[in-house]
Amino acid sequence: MNKYRRSDNYIKLAQNFYLNGEYKKSVELLNKALRFDNTEEKYIEIYLDKAQIYFELENYYNAIKVYNVIIERFGEILQAYYGIGVMYDFLNEFYQAEKYYKKSISIDENFREGYFFLADLYDRNGYTKKAICYYKKTIKKFPTDYMAYNNLGSIYELQKDYEDALKYFKMSVEINPEYFRSTFNLGIAYDRLDVEDKALKYYYKALELNPEYQDIYLNISAFYIKRNRLMESIDILTDGILNAEKKYNLYYNRACIHLKIGDEKKSFSDLENAVIENPKLMDYLKVDHDFDDYRKDERYLKIINSRRI
Repeated sequence: MNKYRRSDNYIKLAQNFYLNGEYKKSVELLNKALRFDNTEEKYIEIYLDKAQIYFELENYYNAIKVYNVIIERFGEILQAYYGIGVMYDFLNEFYQAEKYYKKSISIDENFREGYFFLADLYDRNGYTKKAICYYKKTIKKFPTDYMAYNNLGSIYELQKDYEDALKYFKMSVEINPEYFRSTFNLGIAYDRLDVEDKALKYYYKALELNPEYQDIYLNISAFYIKRNRLMESIDILTDGILNAEKKYNLYYNRACIHLKIGDEKKSFSDLENAVIENPKLMDYLKVDHDFDDYRKDERYLKIINSRRI
């Protein structure tokens, strides 16, 4: 007779409820599974499943409590320390997140997520030198980590070190040509260096990989505007409006270009669509110098007044 049968049965039931989105019931059944005999490995899995549910419910402090139970009962379990780091990261508690990410690395010096997300933590919080250091450590230990190459390239791009940015974006694309972000970023780097043919090549390649991402359309549009190719800029923004998941910046930018070429009717139509999709654009519209000559225009006032809260 399988002495772990009752615990295993509750685990299976909990998994079914989890898959059906009934998280509270899933946690109840996981707690029941813990009342019966099972292996240490299974107990750890049960606690990790509980913590994951709390994470998905954005109940980060309860998840931390569960991870701490794992540590108290079973010792230095890497997933528990890393999990606590992730929870503190989501809670914007920088020093605690840093502490637990570092602890996960100390347990396993080849733990990729520890290095990568510690680098990401530093990057997001302005510790650029530390971010570069840990992205390079990630790459050294995991030479095919295309995301680390891409993120490192992004840091150099923001520092206007376009040659180094280019180097790391190229490496990322070489490892994974299907990763649209590094392909897009490679286009940006070439654009900054005024290598026009390659900038467009990688912008459009990124568009093939992810036609729903509005920033690609915006960058191609800006490329054309910079070279006074306004109709091509309108065309690419129109493509974006048809295909992108988010469209408000595409509408807004097209409105500005229509204004430049004297098509006020289309401009205000686009402007209205932009503000309907994202009312926060209203704050920018009020200070956008492109519309300085239209502050008393009925079409402008109609949009302003219709979106007033």
